[in-house]
Amino acid sequence: MPGLTLERGHGPALPHSPNVSPMDGETIAVSTTGGSTTQADTAGDARSECGSMQQSSSELRYVGGDHWAAILEGIAELKDHFDREEQLRLLRLAQDDGEAADRDNPNQLPRPGPLHSLLLYGCSLPASRAEILAALPPKSAVNRYVSRYFNRLDLVHAIIHGPSFLREYDAFWINPSSVSIAWLGLLFSMMCLALLASDASDTTHGDPEHRALQVDLYREKTVQCLVLGEYTKGGPHVLETIVHYLYIELNLRGDADQDIWLLFALEVNLAMRMGYHRDPSHFPGISAFQGEMRRRLWATVLQGDILVSAQMGMPRMISDWKYDTKEPRNLHDSDLDESTAELPPPRAESELTPALGIIARRRLFVALGAVFDVTSAVQPCSYAQVMRVDAVLQDAAASVPAPLQPKPMALSMTDPPEVIMSRLFIRHLFYMGKIMLHRRFLHLKSTSADGDVFAYSRTACLDAALGAQQIQEVLDEETRPGGQLYMMRWRVSSIMNHTFLTATMVLCSMVLRNQTLQREEEILNMLARTRAIWMRASPKSSEAKKAAQTHVEQGMEFECLQVELGHDGLLGEEHGLGSLGLSSVLAAPLPAFAVPMGKAAVIEIASSLLLERQLKAPPPCVRMNPPPTQNVTDARFADFVEAFVGKSKNITKAFEYIAADYINHNPAARNGSESAWSILSPIWQSTPITYLRSTIQGNMSWVNYRAGGIGEVVDRFRWEAGCIVEHWDQGEKYPTS
Repeated sequence: MPGLTLERGHGPALPHSPNVSPMDGETIAVSTTGGSTTQADTAGDARSECGSMQQSSSELRYVGGDHWAAILEGIAELKDHFDREEQLRLLRLAQDDGEAADRDNPNQLPRPGPLHSLLLYGCSLPASRAEILAALPPKSAVNRYVSRYFNRLDLVHAIIHGPSFLREYDAFWINPSSVSIAWLGLLFSMMCLALLASDASDTTHGDPEHRALQVDLYREKTVQCLVLGEYTKGGPHVLETIVHYLYIELNLRGDADQDIWLLFALEVNLAMRMGYHRDPSHFPGISAFQGEMRRRLWATVLQGDILVSAQMGMPRMISDWKYDTKEPRNLHDSDLDESTAELPPPRAESELTPALGIIARRRLFVALGAVFDVTSAVQPCSYAQVMRVDAVLQDAAASVPAPLQPKPMALSMTDPPEVIMSRLFIRHLFYMGKIMLHRRFLHLKSTSADGDVFAYSRTACLDAALGAQQIQEVLDEETRPGGQLYMMRWRVSSIMNHTFLTATMVLCSMVLRNQTLQREEEILNMLARTRAIWMRASPKSSEAKKAAQTHVEQGMEFECLQVELGHDGLLGEEHGLGSLGLSSVLAAPLPAFAVPMGKAAVIEIASSLLLERQLKAPPPCVRMNPPPTQNVTDARFADFVEAFVGKSKNITKAFEYIAADYINHNPAARNGSESAWSILSPIWQSTPITYLRSTIQGNMSWVNYRAGGIGEVVDRFRWEAGCIVEHWDQGEKYPTS
């Protein structure tokens, strides 16, 4: 078995003084894992501030102290579990690689998998430009891709000037040799992104397999064009194509992995090599039109740097002192073109333009850069400095233009989906910054005579975590079929889910440490609701292909449960558990949903621990002696149905009718009320239930209902002496008479 070691780096020593004061200039080294700061635990706290290191025979991986994985290490009840899970994962990977090599060719080196970045690992090169052109579909199909690109991809399309591109596009179809190979790469990347942002029903070929082949083809052609065009030399359309290609790779993954981060480093360095980090006003040879488009493109590079660095738990690549490129103006594409000699005044920020989203996000990213600098600094900072950065973040949020300020969904019914999604995305950035900046103070004890000097940070972090989870709830609801954001569901990628996961881990850590700021009920209710979201999720990550496994370690049993998950991201298209029925969910012990080191595993194990604390199992039902009359049994059944699936749903009350020796005929279930309680209690209150009908005939009863994310269910229960003693749910039919 490959070894796995997890180490925390050794950080600077804490001050010897027992008092922590937030005076300007005084530095503090604060704990990532929490707990009160005393001389006895100083060393451990200082080490945790440096992040965590994961080392195996095939990988060495570091993440900073504010990454969710580092927060996880601070929760001992979860860390031990994932240490074991990671060891098993590495062993399985080693075995799988060995078996694959033996099957293919024992003398051949293993090749990168299909989701390895083509630009990093290489791909076959075409024989000629004509071969690349031959991969283009008919013009009518390309027209649809281009239209979809400009109408749905607000994160990237603003870096392409629509009117100019369409003129070049028309000229291309008249004379394909009139454009550069880099422009062709840009076209293929736009087509690929348009496919990723569409439904299968939007394409000429609705077959998902064919659609996936199209994505692979356009992705490959994008890279081939970049390589043939010698992209490292820069030139027109090169950086735009690189930006598009990176968004393709990011959308194809459930997580931002090391490939993405390395590609963003390439993008950053290429942009600086091409001078995008300097404001165009310094260079008379750059036209007003070119300069404005360069400002938009640089703002997009800044965006990628912050988002991917955060996911990787690494410092940002672009520090403030490295650039002076100004904010772009709020202009429509029709306000400027290649002939523009002088830029027109910016439009009012109350007016939506393609540039407004870039402007709003840039303001947040500049503030987030300051947050990164504080939280990733190798030297401790003063609390006064933390508060100064907090003020910068607050000011940035306040400066977001009015059309993109937070707005309740109930008041957004007439707003375009792109605008609603932009608001949610920008607000999630604000919460991300708040959590990063203040999380380290959640469990740090203040011994100042002036009271709890960290009270603001504790409240700010908790409010941000709850706010992020509320956004996750909105997205879960509105990206379902029929929701206001269904057409924008592709935007809920690993970028946003990283923040949601971090927020969940913050809430878990607060409850596990019994430091809930007198808001325990609010936190637990939120965890219960978001836990249901994660359980309905279908991650793209390869780690989530298997949602359960057999694992027996130190007396903890993990039942085997295979789950067929979708592949549309954490908030997938179906929002369900696929073919997984309610009976299978209820039959498997909750730890069985663990995914090795994946998001679903963290949410499952953490929230299970918390929710099991929240609910206490009632005493099992004791058979009545003498046995009750049929009327009494009928009345008890009616009370059970109301508690189980009725409007006053109460799982604790429902279990008062289940006997201790309860028999469960589900093939994956264990007998006994205790086992059923451990499975059902953490999920039932947060599972949407629609009661359909129920009946009892003698000692046999049926309950028919619809469970959110699962579908219609028929449960059959046998009663004995006033208690439920037996249960069936496999292929059950509701009685017709």
